[in-house]
Amino acid sequence: MGKKLNMHYLFYMLIIGCVSCKKNPSLIADSVQPPIETPVTPDPPKPNPPTQEIIYSQTYELGTGSGRLTIDGKSLNIDGNILIKVKGGKYDGISISNINGIKGSVTIQNDGLVSMTTGQMRLANLNNVIITGNGTTGIDKGFTFTGNTFRPVEVDGVLNNFTFQYASFKNIGDNVITYKYIEPYNGSEDSYSKNLKFLHIDCDNTGQFYSGAGTAENGSILGLIKNIEIAYLNFQNSPGVGSVVWIGNAENYDIHHNTINNINTANNNHNGIFLLNGNGKFHHNKVSNHQGNAIRAFSFSIGTTPKSVLIYNNIVFNSRKYSAFEVQAFNYNIMPGKSTYVHAEVFNNTCGSLNMNNEWQGNLVDVYGLQGGTCKVYNNLAYNLPAPYVIAGQVSDLVPIASNNLYFKTYSDAGIVNEQSFNLNANSPVKAKGIASPLLSDDFYGNSRSATPTIGAVE
Repeated sequence: MGKKLNMHYLFYMLIIGCVSCKKNPSLIADSVQPPIETPVTPDPPKPNPPTQEIIYSQTYELGTGSGRLTIDGKSLNIDGNILIKVKGGKYDGISISNINGIKGSVTIQNDGLVSMTTGQMRLANLNNVIITGNGTTGIDKGFTFTGNTFRPVEVDGVLNNFTFQYASFKNIGDNVITYKYIEPYNGSEDSYSKNLKFLHIDCDNTGQFYSGAGTAENGSILGLIKNIEIAYLNFQNSPGVGSVVWIGNAENYDIHHNTINNINTANNNHNGIFLLNGNGKFHHNKVSNHQGNAIRAFSFSIGTTPKSVLIYNNIVFNSRKYSAFEVQAFNYNIMPGKSTYVHAEVFNNTCGSLNMNNEWQGNLVDVYGLQGGTCKVYNNLAYNLPAPYVIAGQVSDLVPIASNNLYFKTYSDAGIVNEQSFNLNANSPVKAKGIASPLLSDDFYGNSRSATPTIGAVE
């Protein structure tokens, strides 16, 4: 089980630098600088419902509780519908590779607390595999990584139909999860990675949570991931992390129910806390006490049919620098016959106290050009922004289609009870002031929206 694997690593890094400049923004009518309110650290969003139980045909109990553990699907002849229990203990490294669950899921779970402080969990060529740390009653995060100086989870080869969940990382001196997938995309199913989930993970004082790769430019499409989900991430106390999540080329990303707090206190770059290239949804997230846009959506669609970027039901407040959201597209991402633009919609978000160092205005969203796409901005609530109080900031020739957005000097003027729950009092002036949308069914807390929805993230 302790056989050491010698492998060559290929790293690919795409670095995009963008210079922001504000010009001719559409102003919200208010000319008095609002007072600065001190925000309260938010509570995490409520967890998602449990998944359906899987019935396994066979169970393996592996590991000794120490040393190195190797789980090789080829040598174990694993092809699906298998449960693997990893004995609790402190490991020097865990390698999981060559598992193809063609007959059903292969679940690898903790049996007791499984911890690592030095080595890596190395993953390679996994299909239909679930790695989960909820295997022992009373242990919430059964895979723990503490004090690792190098990347604690690193991926070689390709992942498909893969879930990594219920793990914690603390005091990590490098990226947490690294997946540098850069295979060329040609339209066939085996030329992209698909259906990845990273759920219920805690990070405290770590480097970048998810470090990806991929690009679509200059005639080539590399490292495409279809359907990547990052949810229920609790990420905090990282003074210089920059981007928490960096995805290079994704179709239909789903980023939701994440809590980000107290980051980038020592960083002054133009960060996207979630820097996402491609298209998808960013919703039900709470970002506070930070520097950088909550999301920089660098947007394009693979193929010839325009897709969407949807940003909704988010709460963003108390940023030292930069607006809450940014949508933008670059001409080099648009390749005739291979890729095209997206349409963006930014709606029902609650954002306040943005860009508090007042280097420039802090908008709810900075709208750059979308290379042919449109941008709708509606039902958003903003408060305590530096003058001149812009909800939808026009930064290029694309004019955002803005309606039913409301601005207030303070959160209490908007009828927000406090900056912890962001619930509204009974007399809030934002209630029933929004426009209905087929894209909107619930609020930040999962409560059903009314036929005439409330402005902002909380109904």
